[in-house]
Amino acid sequence: MSKFKEFCGSFVDFFLYSCFDNGFTSGIYASCKRFVATWKSRFTDKDEFYNYVSAEGQKAFIVVVWICINIGLFIEACYRWYMVANRAVELNKRLGTPGWDSYIPWWVMIARGFGQLLNFNCALILLPTMRTLLNVLRSFKIGHILPLDKNIIFHRYLAYTIVVCTVGHTLAHYFNYSCCPMFYRNVYNQPETSTLVACWGNKYGLTGNLLVFVMVIMFSAATEAYRRSKNFTIFWYTHHLFIIFFGLLLIHGRNFWMWFFGPGAMYIVERILRNVRGSTVTIVKRVHALSARVIHLELEKPAFRYKSGQYCFLNCPIISRHEWHPFTISSAPEEEYLTFHIRCVGDWTNALMDLLNPAKRSTLVIDKNTTPDGKDHLLKVDGPFGTAAEYVFQFDTVMLVAAGIGVTPYASLLKHIKYRMQHEPNGLKIKKVYFYWINREEGSWEWFTELLNQIETDCPDQFEIHTYMTGDIKAQDVKAIMFGSSEASGVASPSDIVVTARCLYDYEPASSDELQLSEGDIIDVMDRDLSGWWTGVNKTTKAKGLFPNNYVVLLDKVTKLREGKNRHFGRPLWHEEFENVRKHVLNNTDPSKEKSKSRPKVGVFICGPSALSKQLYGFSVKESKAPSQVNFKFHKENF
Repeated sequence: MSKFKEFCGSFVDFFLYSCFDNGFTSGIYASCKRFVATWKSRFTDKDEFYNYVSAEGQKAFIVVVWICINIGLFIEACYRWYMVANRAVELNKRLGTPGWDSYIPWWVMIARGFGQLLNFNCALILLPTMRTLLNVLRSFKIGHILPLDKNIIFHRYLAYTIVVCTVGHTLAHYFNYSCCPMFYRNVYNQPETSTLVACWGNKYGLTGNLLVFVMVIMFSAATEAYRRSKNFTIFWYTHHLFIIFFGLLLIHGRNFWMWFFGPGAMYIVERILRNVRGSTVTIVKRVHALSARVIHLELEKPAFRYKSGQYCFLNCPIISRHEWHPFTISSAPEEEYLTFHIRCVGDWTNALMDLLNPAKRSTLVIDKNTTPDGKDHLLKVDGPFGTAAEYVFQFDTVMLVAAGIGVTPYASLLKHIKYRMQHEPNGLKIKKVYFYWINREEGSWEWFTELLNQIETDCPDQFEIHTYMTGDIKAQDVKAIMFGSSEASGVASPSDIVVTARCLYDYEPASSDELQLSEGDIIDVMDRDLSGWWTGVNKTTKAKGLFPNNYVVLLDKVTKLREGKNRHFGRPLWHEEFENVRKHVLNNTDPSKEKSKSRPKVGVFICGPSALSKQLYGFSVKESKAPSQVNFKFHKENF
């Protein structure tokens, strides 16, 4: 009963939110105004239009084709039913049927026109959700032509179109029955009655109105603001009302089965494949508790092959048998385990953390694939699935931008790129990687500190790593940053300030007062003498002594990365960053290719909030405008 009350409370919360707090009441005017202004500039400004086509050409082409098909289907249905209605009018006039003299078939034409659009778009809306189909398409050349990474966006376009067509279809039928009740009487062999009875008194009217009710629930819970800030579980379960939706639609639409047969059969195969993939045994090896409520999950490497930057869906039957949540793979294909970094911010992820590591231990070894009672799987994995990150390897120079936990796909990419640069340099197109990581919380840097330190040490010329701390910094940390900098060498640090350094090389002591160092050791520096010999404590061996300062690098207090090397406080100045990348590309462009008509391309990849994505998209388009000699190609992670 308590679970039922909780669900009812969540549903009431969702309904009130969808009606009053989802942005329609406050932000719809501003959004529409911005939308109109943007598209007006694209069609009135030659450069804006060129830049849009250059950046979104694939998407624009598909959308234009889709719009043309919709227009053609609407006109065809309207014309066909205009002819049918005219023949019906002429026949009834000859028969002397009362009421047909003043009948004009406009409403039935409009209703049938929108009805045909609903047939087309309701069948099409399943295709962008078929992850297996998208994976297959990626392996063919057509996958590079179709904007497969825009599948969720296209799914939303279809949903918006269905809403508009439903409103038009429903209102047209209501107006038709209201103006011409004799049409209802003659067609359905029912006595003339009120509009309300006409629209509810047969299977078409009943199923049509029920479809509208189901759509209101599904579409309201699917708004991005509600899905992101409220209960994801409500979105998940209400979205599965699509089963009822299509069942009612097959009853309601006489010809819908012909439109639905192909996509419906493909979707059934998709669901079967998902169940087969998700039923394989998955062994949970270890769980690490990190800062900012992040868990590092290590699974035994599965039988499937995956590429860096791809993602999987995880299911925990103990929490919910039917909920599958997407998470990016943070391990590289060359690594021993399949790993995920999961930030616990919702009901499901919090429940997962409480289940796998209730004591919040730094590391917990599980090494099991079932619950302690052996009745069910701990975790099920469905995947892997492709993302925009797979296109990274098409560019000589790339900019990878991550915000918070959005770093996970790029952690996998950085590991893989580093591995290939060291072992397969001739088979790798990428020559330079600019990595930007923006964090609000100080503890978030520890997630991948070791990886970034290795990259900066092993591949300093190929990787340029920028970190941005946007949150508040404690006064104690500010002091540590000041006294821990290389400029403060020879200045006595206050007793409450700990300066840390990391060993770059192994060092064997020549006397008893010197420290033995191993690559990667962390040293608490106590004194930094200008002679080049510092005093410190090796945190690994706990020994104290002297060591040469050219064997270590100072670490930034906040990020624990190399001090003074592209560590920033505040938000990025993107214009300057794009300008720096442009200069690097032009300085390293082969002179023989400078006269080529095609400009060198730089891949810009983002995994983060929509506000940052829009900002980067704007800079990518702006910085690619003529007379710029570099074309910045924007890609966003969508899943």
